[in-house]
Amino acid sequence: MRYLFFLFILLPFIEIYTLIVVGNYIGAFNSILLIILTGIIGIYLLRNQGIRTLINLRSNPKGFEPTADNILKTLFTPIGGFFLVIPGFITDLLGLLILLPLTRIFIIGLIFSYLGPINNNPMKNKANEDWIEGEYKKDK
Repeated sequence: MRYLFFLFILLPFIEIYTLIVVGNYIGAFNSILLIILTGIIGIYLLRNQGIRTLINLRSNPKGFEPTADNILKTLFTPIGGFFLVIPGFITDLLGLLILLPLTRIFIIGLIFSYLGPINNNPMKNKANEDWIEGEYKKDK
């Protein structure tokens, strides 16, 4: 959580620096056009991926299967579109990487490897902690 705080503080400064460097390299007008173009592409991809998700949900006779993979794919679509709509080159790159299927799978794999194994049944470990092994002898 603390890294997220630093990311929100540092990201605008990094974006402004990147905009200035790219603006000096390709020109201010071209960089503004490029930002507008990536915003339009972001809205298009967000709409396209969202409609595709809805079609997949309707075509599946079982309905939505709440696996972690499906949930993350469904969550990443609006997150990627949001990053593409925000003006800036770094957020556009992040949004594009999140929306493209091959890189999305890679990012989801990184998240799963970072989280590690997830314990589905916390009561199972609790029961093992309460168990005391021993012998007893019944008196007559």
